[in-house]
Amino acid sequence: MTSADLGHGEANDIAADAGGPAGTESQPYSVAEIAAHVSGAIAKWPATWIEGELIKFRIGPSGHAYPTLKDLNQAANIDLAIFKNVLMASGLDFVDGDKVLVSGKFDLWAASGKFTFKVSSIRKVGLGDLLAKLEALRAKLREEGLTDPARKQPLPFLPNRIGLITGANSDAEKDVKENVLRRWPDAKFEIINTLVQGEGCPPQVIAAIKELDANPAVDVIIIARGGGAFLDLIGFSDEGVVRAAAAAKTPIISAIGHENDHPLLDDVADWRASTPTDAAKKVVPDVVDERRQIADGLAKMKLLIGNFLAGQVEFIKQLRSRPIVANPYAFLDLRVEDLDRALGDVRDAFGDQLLAAHNDIKTKSHVLASLSPQSTLNRGYSVVRDEAGNVIADAGKVKAGQRLKIRVAKGDLDATAN
Repeated sequence: MTSADLGHGEANDIAADAGGPAGTESQPYSVAEIAAHVSGAIAKWPATWIEGELIKFRIGPSGHAYPTLKDLNQAANIDLAIFKNVLMASGLDFVDGDKVLVSGKFDLWAASGKFTFKVSSIRKVGLGDLLAKLEALRAKLREEGLTDPARKQPLPFLPNRIGLITGANSDAEKDVKENVLRRWPDAKFEIINTLVQGEGCPPQVIAAIKELDANPAVDVIIIARGGGAFLDLIGFSDEGVVRAAAAAKTPIISAIGHENDHPLLDDVADWRASTPTDAAKKVVPDVVDERRQIADGLAKMKLLIGNFLAGQVEFIKQLRSRPIVANPYAFLDLRVEDLDRALGDVRDAFGDQLLAAHNDIKTKSHVLASLSPQSTLNRGYSVVRDEAGNVIADAGKVKAGQRLKIRVAKGDLDATAN
């Protein structure tokens, strides 16, 4: 540790600040004593701000980090102690090479004699400030719901026309066109070439998004660049570009960076592609794969239909083998026999009823005939009546010479009483 390491000439005043006499050859300090004196002197130093570049940044299992802060221009380093709560309070992720501004106080670990700057706050500067602004905008977009997966639009299965926003004669443009046409040769493009980095990038990309979104023939828009340095991609994190993409009614695919790049356009786009080639694979189906799937589908259909028809044929064979189907008249023949038997039974029953009725009538006829006056006449009797037709039952009431009619078995006789 040198006086330069202590800074501001404090090393020259350690003994005085410690409040004790300087060590001498006859009365030297022990290691612990001098460490305590130095630690006490350092503890009196005020909190300060230091700017530098992070190196050896690692977060340990405890959540604390003990990186080194490197001078931006000279060969000078300071060990930092950044506790977990300070890292969490910053809300940022740090990596080696980040330029940061830290505040805190120096400390001397007496046990190890290690001179450390205990960080109470940390933030990025330069590029770090830009990253902080981008993270703030990302959080703002998230709060507004512009990054919500529920609002992302599905990509069309087979777009009528593909809008492409990219640099003129760029590898990204070639990759998208070649891979799309390889997968679907009949694909059509509506291409707008813009600047893809620098100050002119955002306004040109915004205008291209609006133009393609207003074109009813365009079903999907690809914004492609194909990676690059962080600052080269910054135009695609511009708030105007991001909001134009979020407001578009046409689905947008963001193909700006590689896997480790992450511009804000990726967050609001309906689909993020890691490369322009990946975007091409997402925007159209593979005609070879589609033909294979169609062939597989037709084969499955033929198999299913064949199995169904074979089952129906077997079912019909089973039906035809049944007696009722082999000879449909057999059922009628059985019913004819039943009908004949029923008719015979009816005839027999009706004949029995008629015979019984005939015999009954015959018996009653005999009884009636035996009771008839004609039967009495047939036995030799006669009926005597006067001229008025009244039956004469008392001979004493008949006068001599009275005319009478006598009814015999066969015919009438006229008579005169004596």
